Amino acid sequence: LGEYHYEIRWARQRVADGTIAIRRDGDQYVLTADQRTTEFVDRIYRVRYRGETRIDAADLAPVASTIEEEVKKRRKVQRAKYDKTSGTVTVEETRTRGRQGEEEAKAYEIQSDTGILDVFSAIFLARSFDWSIGERHAFMVFIGEKQYAVVLDCIGKDAIEIEGNRHPVWVIQPGIRKSTETQPSSVSQKTRVFIAADESR
Repeated sequence: LGEYHYEIRWARQRVADGTIAIRRDGDQYVLTADQRTTEFVDRIYRVRYRGETRIDAADLAPVASTIEEEVKKRRKVQRAKYDKTSGTVTVEETRTRGRQGEEEAKAYEIQSDTGILDVFSAIFLARSFDWSIGERHAFMVFIGEKQYAVVLDCIGKDAIEIEGNRHPVWVIQPGIRKSTETQPSSVSQKTRVFIAADESR
């Protein structure tokens, strides 16, 4: 629980700020994420992003999520509801674009035998694991209408220095592939995720 602040950098330049907040609401966790580009980047490519996910506190399964996204003058709102009994996700999506603010709405359903997470629930779940070297976790994630098979492998333990302090971390190698493909993307295999090896995760 708490609020976490991030700087998003491209090379050495700060291009956006992000905040992730986690609170408890009855038998659910509520995770909200806000991201906005800096004033300098806004002149070229303005981005605003807000997501909220409700997660069952007992089994960390997503219950519902809303994502609001603005890129330049285009806006997208996506609302999803999860049925863990059937393994389906019902999604309603509205897009607004053009000078006239033309709206386009659609609804669709995603089905998986293993259950599907949104990006925020996946991050929350990854932080909840008691990692050890050699441990592996796999799940499905959806972004829009696309589904991705995600595998997280703990390949080691290390320490990272941040602002003069050394922090022990688990080193995670992700493997991410579209559900329609057989091989994970080469970019994901070169990526490393570092999760603090203490109670903060």
